[in-house]
Amino acid sequence: MKKASIIYEETKILTAKYYHPKSDDYLDYISKIQIKDSGKNPVEMVLKFDGIPPFAAPMSPEEHIIKAPAILDLCVKVIKWFKKYGHELR
Repeated sequence: MKKASIIYEETKILTAKYYHPKSDDYLDYISKIQIKDSGKNPVEMVLKFDGIPPFAAPMSPEEHIIKAPAILDLCVKVIKWFKKYGHELR
């Protein structure tokens, strides 16, 4: 069986703010998106925490992998993952 090859790869920094009007807590994650040419979930994002842990806000996991069948599905999953810990993307 042929191994799936990577057709696109991108590295970005994602910033999420704790969703509270009096809070200035932010989380920075280095995200690496890979799109492969085959498979059930060819779009994958690896998140690694890169920054100072928040003072009062809950801390989400330091490393996390999100897989999805399409890039739009990945966006929805990332937004839901941050929202689960009380953060929103900026």
